Amino acid sequence: MRDINNSDDAVVGVVVTVLLIGLAIAITVMINNVYVPQWLEESEAAHMEQVASQFAQLKYAIDLQTLVRERGSAVSASITLGTKDLPILGVGKTFGTLEIKEEQCVITVENSTHSWNYTVGQIMFSSGNSYFVRQQYIYESGALILSQPSEGNMLIGKPLFQADYDKVYFTVINVTTSESKSSIGGYGTYPIHVEFVDSDYIHDIRDVERIRVITSYPNAWAAAFKNTLKRTDNPYDESIVRVEGNKVVVDFLSSGVSNRLLDLKYVEVYAQVAPGWVE
Repeated sequence: MRDINNSDDAVVGVVVTVLLIGLAIAITVMINNVYVPQWLEESEAAHMEQVASQFAQLKYAIDLQTLVRERGSAVSASITLGTKDLPILGVGKTFGTLEIKEEQCVITVENSTHSWNYTVGQIMFSSGNSYFVRQQYIYESGALILSQPSEGNMLIGKPLFQADYDKVYFTVINVTTSESKSSIGGYGTYPIHVEFVDSDYIHDIRDVERIRVITSYPNAWAAAFKNTLKRTDNPYDESIVRVEGNKVVVDFLSSGVSNRLLDLKYVEVYAQVAPGWVE
């Protein structure tokens, strides 16, 4: 009995157990505080790249409808709203929203005798990122735009605007929707169905003076116009584009070109989110 009482084996066992528990806790804390946020940020960044690719496909689908202009045929593109949980850990799932908003942007084309005014809708994805910067992807009248709270907005897909030496070509695309099928939020991948509705084509608008775009994303629209006009195969340059608050103005009068022609096309498409179709 005296030998048992003087033995240190039990004490050593307790110390080893306490050390193992402390080590496990330290490893768990380190993983949760250092590695998990890094993994989640990488996961959310990868999701944003996926959404960017999906919105590019959406732009392609709408542009295709604009060119084909065939009534009664719908095309679809899918958008992934959120990220998955990390395996084993079961954390990191994020949620996003997808909305079709009518009457968000005003586009005006003017010459010396008349003006053509259009109020167009947009398709917007808003991320719910917790670690990577929150982003919005917007399709607005052919322009594909990335918006970030800290960095403003930038153009990632050009609208249907073209200028050559003889004429300027501009296509205005209006997205309309049904109130019951205009938004969805949560996690998962959902389709957007797009159908051509109507179009109007105005040839050879003479003495065009300016294009005005009133938008929440003026930097992106200014970049769209400047990138086209600064090419050398047209008589205009990017200096005729200016930003005035939330308004972008392309001032053809200031270019000094006397023969200013513009072809204007207006296209309306109908879009719905989530499975199913409502007339």
